[in-house]
This record gives sequence, C-alpha cells and structure tokens, in this order.
Amino acid sequence: MPGTSRALRKLSATLDKLAIPHMLIGGFALTAYGQLRTTQDVDIAIAANYEKSVELQVRLQKSGYQLASPPNPKAPFFFVTDLKEMLEVEIWTRPDGVVFDTELLRRRIKVRPFNDSFEMFAIGPEDFVVNKLARSDRGVQDEQDAVSVLALQKGKLDYTYLRKRANKAGVIELLETLMQKSHTN
Repeated sequence: MPGTSRALRKLSATLDKLAIPHMLIGGFALTAYGQLRTTQDVDIAIAANYEKSVELQVRLQKSGYQLASPPNPKAPFFFVTDLKEMLEVEIWTRPDGVVFDTELLRRRIKVRPFNDSFEMFAIGPEDFVVNKLARSDRGVQDEQDAVSVLALQKGKLDYTYLRKRANKAGVIELLETLMQKSHTN
C-alpha cells in the first residue's frame, strides 16, 4: 500500500496547511482498534464549513486530485481521487452521528495506518461506533464493524460518553442491543 500511504500523507499535509482538523473514519480507522478489514477507499472526516471545504477542493485539484463533482453545500461528503496514486477518498464534512466539538477532537487517536513513520488522527472508538450505527445507509458490515470495536475495546471504552453520543445520534436502542448481544455492557 505504498501508494495509499503517499496519497494520505499528501492529503493530511494539505489539511494541516489549511488548519482543517481531520481524522480517519471507516475501514482504515477500524484497524486502529484491532480489526482488519479490506476496504476499497479511504474515508476522512473534516471539521470544515462549506467555504473551507471549497478552498480544500481547489487546493486538492492543484495538487493532482480529481473531484468527482462540483462542490455542493448540501452534500455531507465529496469524492476526490488522487490521480497519481489512483486512490479514491471520501471526504466527509458531516459524517453520520459525528458532532465536531472539542470533546470529539480531543478523543481522536494518533495512528500509523501503514506501520511506517506516518501518523494521522483516527476517530475515537466511541465515536467510531456511533458513526457506524448512525449511518443513513447502515448495513450489516457497519453493525459488524461496531460490534468488533465494542468487543475488542471491552473495558477500555468510556461507556457514559458512548451512550451520550449514541443517544444524541438517535441510535441508543441499537447500541444497547448490540452491547447485549456482544456481552460488552
């Protein structure tokens, strides 16, 4: 995955230059909690308003990324492709169930997605679970991802925070059901 690593380094550096807080979500974040899963793209959440995300898109185009469509203020994400590395990235400005606030940003964790020297933030485990369960297109894989984090991080999670975020996202009942099934409550 050297191409993926190079593409993420470049993207992360661009986000840092624009002072846009960001973090891995999705399959690449899942590996931070001990569960490996094949994924075809990279999902990154950014804390940016529409104007800042347009500035990012312009900057990315200048550095070799192709936009899948023009900026849309109503869209919760946009696709870009690193043409050199042929890597598709979903950049989420409004990921399901994720509230960009000081607490969420503080709970991100530093990861080395490729076991090399490159580090970037990944969504914290509690927010990862809520994001997966709150997806509007939630499927079996999303629930399996959430359960794997609940099981692998059993005893390490902040259950009060997890329940608070799940309640706010409207998925508290689903969370409680999955916690009972996985014996993590």
